[in-house]
Amino acid sequence: MDIKNKIEKLLPEDIEFGIAVEHVESGDTFEINGDKVFPTASIFKVPVMVEVFRQAREGKFNLNDRLELQSRYKTLTTGVLLTLQDGLMLSIRDLMMLMTIISDNTATSMLMELVGAENITHTMHELGLPSMSIVITVHEMFLHAFGIPDQKDISLKDLYQRAHEVEMDYTSRTFSRGTDNDVSSAKDMTRLLSMIQKGEIVDPEASQEMIEILRNQQYSSRVPRYLPWRSVANKTGTMRGLRNDSGIITCSPESHAAYSIFSFDPTPLQFGDRHYKDERASSIEKIMGEIGLIIYNEYLVK
Repeated sequence: MDIKNKIEKLLPEDIEFGIAVEHVESGDTFEINGDKVFPTASIFKVPVMVEVFRQAREGKFNLNDRLELQSRYKTLTTGVLLTLQDGLMLSIRDLMMLMTIISDNTATSMLMELVGAENITHTMHELGLPSMSIVITVHEMFLHAFGIPDQKDISLKDLYQRAHEVEMDYTSRTFSRGTDNDVSSAKDMTRLLSMIQKGEIVDPEASQEMIEILRNQQYSSRVPRYLPWRSVANKTGTMRGLRNDSGIITCSPESHAAYSIFSFDPTPLQFGDRHYKDERASSIEKIMGEIGLIIYNEYLVK
C-alpha cells in the first residue's frame, strides 16, 4: 500500500481535508485535495515571517530593532503579550518567535502593521504561490466571526465578553475561501516550506533561521505527536472547525518532507459544550499524528 492510500484510510468522511506532501530531496509529491483552498487560520504567520525577513534584507529595518507593545495591538486568544503591560519594547526577531512558537496574535498584528498585508500577498504570488491571500489580522478574524467587524477598537475586556456570548459564525468572512480572507491551498503552503528547507526563500541564512524558529514550536499535539523530539519544524492554525498544521519533518539528516494538512469540521457544535468540541478537535489531532508517523517512516533513510 502506498503512502497516499495509507493516509486516505485514516480520513473520516465527515471532515474535509486538504493534504500535500513533498519530499524535498527527491521532489516526490502526493496530494489529497491539494489544490483546494482553505482558511489558513494561524498558518498564515509563516508567510508573515517570510515577508519580515525579506524586508529586513532590503534594509527597511533590522531584526534587532524594537517595537513598542500597545493596547491597540492586543487581541484574543493565544500568546502572552495580551497579558503584559504596555510600553514593553520587543525586538522584531523576538516578535517573530512569539508569533510562531506560541502563535501570539498580538505579536502578529504588530508585525503585519510593520510589513503590510498587501506586501505579504504580493511576495507569495511572486514566489509562484497563487492560492495564497493574506489580507486580515487574527484580530479581524475574531471581529468577523463574532459579528462585529466594524468594532476594530473594541477593548480586550469587551471582546472577551463577546466571545462568551456569541458562537463563531461559519458564514462569516473568517471562514471564507476567497481572497477576502487569509487562505491557501495545501499544495502552495507545502511548496513554500519546501523552498525554505532548500534555502531558496530570501537567502540561505534567512531560510535557516526560519526553520530554527519553526523548530521551537510549542504546540506538538498534531503532526509532531508521535515523532522524535525536535524532528518537526512547524506552524499550527486553529479556529472553530479549523485544525491545520504545516511544516518540515526531518526524517533523517539527509531526508526532509514538507507537508501541509488543512481540515474543516462542519459538525454543528452546541454553544458552550467544551467537552464535545475538545473531543472533535482531539480526534483530528490524533489523525494528524498518525499521518506524521506515516510520512516519517516513508522517508526515513536508515
